Amino acid sequence: MSTTIDQTLERASRTESLEKQRRFINAYWLRPENAFWMYLRSEALSLVPIRGPIADLGCGDGVFSFLHADGVFAPEFDVFGAVARLEEVQTNDADIFDHVDDDYAPGIVSPPTFRIDVGTDLKSNLLGKADRLGFYDRLTPCDHNVALPFSDDSFETVYCNTAYWVENVEGFLAEVARVTRSCGTVVLQVKLDAIADYTMQSHGSVLGDRWMGLMNRGRIECWSSVCDRLTWESRFASAGLEIVGEVPIATRTHAHIWDIGLRPIAPMLIKAMNAIHPHLRAEIKRDWVDLFAELLRPFCDSNMDLFDEESEPAELQYVLTPR
Repeated sequence: MSTTIDQTLERASRTESLEKQRRFINAYWLRPENAFWMYLRSEALSLVPIRGPIADLGCGDGVFSFLHADGVFAPEFDVFGAVARLEEVQTNDADIFDHVDDDYAPGIVSPPTFRIDVGTDLKSNLLGKADRLGFYDRLTPCDHNVALPFSDDSFETVYCNTAYWVENVEGFLAEVARVTRSCGTVVLQVKLDAIADYTMQSHGSVLGDRWMGLMNRGRIECWSSVCDRLTWESRFASAGLEIVGEVPIATRTHAHIWDIGLRPIAPMLIKAMNAIHPHLRAEIKRDWVDLFAELLRPFCDSNMDLFDEESEPAELQYVLTPR
């Protein structure tokens, strides 16, 4: 039987998807639960036409957006090669990624298919990392709890996946509406408070504060604006943002897997992998990525849920436009 054009395109699309999954796993390999979540975010974002000028609010080190834009890193690069304060993770909830070396130089095989005009973040070290990607035209230190340092109607597309971290979220959303052009596009990827029911957080009374502290390391406390769907939508309306569309990013099954993953032992894994000879690290990483590419494949689907009854997503993508 001859192969049809549709079958050929389907196979090509699947191959492209698998390659993209692998690129995310390669970059986040020692936290594979983050790798598939980032991939799911990218797949949702791929449904939205992106037009410049573009603002990437809360861009961090820029690795996610670089991968989303089809940039390809060399196999030896990952986000764990330039970290610090590993010994302070358990005691001070240290952000090990808030560090950049003078010689930080991500190996790039091919650049992204588009550039981003502006990236913002609160942490200058993360912006320093993003700058080395050569992917952003401008990087601006920014506290999203105060007014954004941009003129009205500056951007055609505004993307943010950290709105639920912002304490003054109502003010932030109003600022997003202000800097987005009329008929422009705002893409917000937000967690819903239902995620607490899909994690060990709901069993805190049984497991105890010490156990929860070791597991979360202040993670939940940072999500100061997490709420339910109706509250998010009310916030959008108050900020002058109209919902154009929404898609689920992750289900409770994704949340259950992501909740723990390798999080508790990640600092020790990172320390060990960064201490061994680069050739041995590369060999272990290659086999590791091969394994997790297989293990995570069923979960690289935003609709994947092992439970029968319906439930709220753990994370949603909203596409909005200023009214």
